[in-house]
Amino acid sequence: MNMYTVISRFVTSSQKLPLLRCSVLKPSTLLLFRSYSSDPFRVKQSQPKKDAKPTSKFGKLVKYVQSEYFQDKTMPKIYLSAIIVAFIPLYFYMRDRYYEDKQLKIIREKYANDPKSLSEYEYLALKSLSQTDKLRPLEQKKYKIYQLMRKEFRRKNFLSGEMFNPSPEELDDWYLKQARFSSKKKKAPILQDVLEEYKVNSDNSSIAAPEDTTDFYDAKAKEYDDAVKWEERGIFMGIRRRWLMSHVKGDVLEVSCGTGRNIPYLSSYIEKVRSITFLDSSKNMVEVTKEKFEKAFPNFKKVAFTQGKAEDLLKMAPDDNSLKYDTVVEAFGLCCHEDPVQVLRNMAKLLKPGGRIILLEHGRSKWDFINNHLDFRSEKRMKKWKCRWNLDIGELVDEANLDITLEKRAHLSTTWMLVLKRPEDPITLDEKPFLDKLFGRESKSFRK
Repeated sequence: MNMYTVISRFVTSSQKLPLLRCSVLKPSTLLLFRSYSSDPFRVKQSQPKKDAKPTSKFGKLVKYVQSEYFQDKTMPKIYLSAIIVAFIPLYFYMRDRYYEDKQLKIIREKYANDPKSLSEYEYLALKSLSQTDKLRPLEQKKYKIYQLMRKEFRRKNFLSGEMFNPSPEELDDWYLKQARFSSKKKKAPILQDVLEEYKVNSDNSSIAAPEDTTDFYDAKAKEYDDAVKWEERGIFMGIRRRWLMSHVKGDVLEVSCGTGRNIPYLSSYIEKVRSITFLDSSKNMVEVTKEKFEKAFPNFKKVAFTQGKAEDLLKMAPDDNSLKYDTVVEAFGLCCHEDPVQVLRNMAKLLKPGGRIILLEHGRSKWDFINNHLDFRSEKRMKKWKCRWNLDIGELVDEANLDITLEKRAHLSTTWMLVLKRPEDPITLDEKPFLDKLFGRESKSFRK
């Protein structure tokens, strides 16, 4: 009996290895048995598979992107093409800026020789660069139309060096031809005659007609604070009221004081106030303001509480013009006046030389979709609060012939924060541009 026969019988009789039954074990089987007996937990190593060719278009694209040919040959071409494509609009933009800067140099030379020689566009372009003489709201609207026309002019004349300088008549003809959502044609604003030719507030039929709100607010005085506090807290209006009070100084007049909702924010700035007068057409609201002020500042003596309409400010003032103010403030009052333009003019006439008007108002936004919502809700707003919240505040300021030295907007640009001055008053040190303050030089004023 040979060795292979003995091993075969042993394996056959074993109960532990029933699968290895065979009459004779070949040398290869013996080696396999020996390997399993020495390492029973051995993991069989898988053979590397050959790369299968993708069948889908996306798979073929991925395969191509991962290839060395794409990385070495195609990718540099894509990078170079992207750089060239990006430089094309940059070239035209810088070319436009070059001609604009070249024209501004010519405009400055013309202004130095003869300010009256400037065209309307040249005057607006020069004034738009000034940080002291800001464009009036109506001038901003017209300059924006000039810029739209200028883009079209530059597209048609991008190879020529012709300067853009249209006349107001050419601008008006171009503006009438522009596509609009409504069929109504509208002319560009005329700067020389603002009151007659271009008034958004009078053209907009969604703006409610003005009315006397005295009786309404007399009835609302006791419950007014509770009715509006959550609305104001939700939009953090306290921050804006604090900004308003931070500008008061000297002799102060607050027009349309209401229930004195600005008084809690006056405590940090009361040291700058010499005297303060509160005015409102509602007697009941003035009484609520008086209670709040006397409780907050019991030792402040130079304070007065007056009932009267802001349209009658000059009638209430002494004839000798002895009653003047350093600061006139108003919060959310222009929307409730019967004649807001007259109110602003009255404020200006009661200012001391160098005095300022500080406004916190709500009005039209910079975006049309917001204005559409204001117009849609204007009737309900008027019934609930007697508030015309879709007025164009900038237009009112422009009609009152006041200059804006500081403008801030909040709440999707529907909240206006303005610092106004009379045209004859110079700007203050704080209102000067940074470089003028740094070098102690006078700021230039542009007057046509």
